[in-house]
Amino acid sequence: MSVFRISGLSAAGLLCLTLSSPVAAVSADDTIVVTATRSDQPLDQALARTSVITRDDIELAQAPDVLELLRQQAGVDINRTGGPGGQTSLFLRGSNSNHVLVLIDGVRVAAAGTGGFAWELIDPALIERIEIVRGPRAARWGSDAIGGVIQIFTRRPDRLQLRAGYGRYRDRSLSAGVGSEQAGLRVAARRVGGFSAQNERGFAFDPDDDGFEIMSAAGGGAHRLGPGVLDWSARVADGEVEFDQGVSDVTNYAASLRYDLDRAGDWQWSGSTALYRDRLDTTTAFGQTENITRRVQASVLGERPLSPDNRWLLGVDAWQESGVARGSWDDSRHNLGAWTGLDGQRGRLDYEASLRADRDQTFGSALTGNLAAGWRPSEDWRLFASAGRAFRAPNFSQLFSPGFSGAFAGNPNLDPETSVSLEAGADWQFATSARLGLSLYQTRIDDLIDFAGEDFQAINIRRARIQGAELSYRLDTERWRARAQLTWQDAEDRDSGLALLRRPDEKAAMSVDRHFGGGHWLGVELVYTGQRFDVGRAVLPSHVLINLRGGWQLSESLRLEGRLENAGDRVYEPAVGFNASRRALFVALSYRG
Repeated sequence: MSVFRISGLSAAGLLCLTLSSPVAAVSADDTIVVTATRSDQPLDQALARTSVITRDDIELAQAPDVLELLRQQAGVDINRTGGPGGQTSLFLRGSNSNHVLVLIDGVRVAAAGTGGFAWELIDPALIERIEIVRGPRAARWGSDAIGGVIQIFTRRPDRLQLRAGYGRYRDRSLSAGVGSEQAGLRVAARRVGGFSAQNERGFAFDPDDDGFEIMSAAGGGAHRLGPGVLDWSARVADGEVEFDQGVSDVTNYAASLRYDLDRAGDWQWSGSTALYRDRLDTTTAFGQTENITRRVQASVLGERPLSPDNRWLLGVDAWQESGVARGSWDDSRHNLGAWTGLDGQRGRLDYEASLRADRDQTFGSALTGNLAAGWRPSEDWRLFASAGRAFRAPNFSQLFSPGFSGAFAGNPNLDPETSVSLEAGADWQFATSARLGLSLYQTRIDDLIDFAGEDFQAINIRRARIQGAELSYRLDTERWRARAQLTWQDAEDRDSGLALLRRPDEKAAMSVDRHFGGGHWLGVELVYTGQRFDVGRAVLPSHVLINLRGGWQLSESLRLEGRLENAGDRVYEPAVGFNASRRALFVALSYRG
């Protein structure tokens, strides 16, 4: 089946839906985002391509984990080895999984050893919203933001909330929240009996079920303190993941403070600090491994209005991280970055400019920048273009690992991976309730780190080129909610000419929800993933997944929800030798006091 045929039929249907729907009840103009520029701005003024997953979106989707929420987004490819809790790679616009900066309430959450994030540690019940920014953001955020930034904001409930669910594979979940206007706390637990992560093609196939369990909590609040507002947040998660070779235990916590001073003269200042710790213990027949990450970060941000529609921003970031891999390496490093930016509007012109300098203890200095402009030929149209430079610092394993018998050793003389990106696009607001967006982009990544030479030592050797196009559509009315995305990309290793692994050339996603009044709704999701290549150039065929969902308001406080995943019972491999979930029904009952 052709992705273009799917997207064409979807677009035609959604256009008819738009023309037959009443005026929108919700406008994108009302949405405020902060991740792209590190300061408040309306979503329709953001020059970096930004998507927002709201709490309403999360409750409609009833997704069992955050990855199912992100799978619906343009430019996002997800690869998970097995069921819930399995090792996951998230590719944003074709870049590597460690080329995406992941933040939770402003805190960096990547492991120092690998640069990756354990997505299973954040339950959707704890999330208020997610902002996905595509394209380079290193000029504002520093290292890692080559493909983009994903920031998760946790919930702060102001009343009693309960939810319990059950589904196939002995999937049991429970969450509760309580709070006031000043502070809130939410806890969540999930246990899944699971299915066999691998099949007969797997290198360590064991037909037993591989389960997963996680307990997590998040809280936060804001209080008036002297000449400003003190905002605090804290999060903790503890989980266990089974796989065919053994079991992994992971513990993760973060705490942050931010103080926003009242405006004094022309400037408004804020400061923040955060602590983060992650521990992963893995037990297999070959022994035990232990990996620990500790990170302390601090930031100061100043903002000065130059006019009602223009502003100047200054920022300084500092962090120190340490990492331990038992029996392998034990090191630390620090980074200091300073940046400045201009954002604003002049008539029909939107603009953004940023420049940042980082000084890293291990590799030295990095200079990044970003320049973007948008032009509005009419109230309904905006054209934009941008260029940006980004980098990723080597992780601890690439720097310090002793390797195995002298092979696959780290290299303390590594340079950072660097990228240059170009993007152009257009946005069209039509029929009051609908919005259409198009983006064309190209990213060239140099000095990619790989193991080469006689001893397979880590060196800067590889290059990649990623180019693509994204088409997005959204509709919000009183009765209908629709989202559609089409992504085409060509992610290529510039040295071999081969496609980068596990990244499809085409992807399409669509969701439509119908509200019937009284708190009742029905919805459908469709996700098409094109053909991909895996290790050894094995081919992973294209596939289509269909999910159904709905809700019924039983009373003012009680709601019954249901989700049918993989309704077509499609059999496919997310990676060679690994299984994916078959058709699975989940039901839940929620209460709001």
